[in-house]
Amino acid sequence: MNTRSDMRKNKRNKHFILNTLIGIVFILILVVGGNILFGGSDTAEDEQGSAPNEGGSNGDDEDVEITENEDADQNESGNSGEGSNSEQEENDNEQSGNNDENNSDSENDGQEDNDSQQEEQDENGVNSDQIGEPIGTSQTGEHTSSYEEGSVDWNEKVKAIQMATGVGEGMTLWRLESGGGPQQSVGKVSPEGVQDWMYVVDLQWVDQQGWKVTNVDRQNR
Repeated sequence: MNTRSDMRKNKRNKHFILNTLIGIVFILILVVGGNILFGGSDTAEDEQGSAPNEGGSNGDDEDVEITENEDADQNESGNSGEGSNSEQEENDNEQSGNNDENNSDSENDGQEDNDSQQEEQDENGVNSDQIGEPIGTSQTGEHTSSYEEGSVDWNEKVKAIQMATGVGEGMTLWRLESGGGPQQSVGKVSPEGVQDWMYVVDLQWVDQQGWKVTNVDRQNR
């Protein structure tokens, strides 16, 4: 009897221990399985959460790149504008330099013309290039020398004298008379304000061409 009881007791103990172990194993399985399930879900959520962040980071990077590109474009535009301004200033300076050169050339030309005119005048102030050349005339037909002040022929004689001597309209006309022939005249004039000397001018008529000065002599009065 005792042996059977002991055997039954031992058997029950074994069954209890076995069931306990099975229960522990089952609990472990549940715990591990739960951790795997819930841990996996959290990991997925973390990955999904990190994905937008990564996307946002990429977006920020793109914004930074776009901003940098825009800044670079603006800098290039600014540099281009500065380059254009520099080119414009250089063109303006070149234009100004050309204008100065042209003005200088014009002044030099004017000075040369004045020098030429002065060279054409001899020491007595006479325009030698006006001697021996008819001055032209508005008279037609047969010419008759006139000594009537204000007549066409008179005025053309005075004009020839002025051109040869260089005196102005304010000159003093001492005499205008015949020079020894019907087509010859002599004029005696002084520049304005001059009383102590005069020009003696010989004139010769040329048909259809007008009066010409043949000689100019400066004399004391």
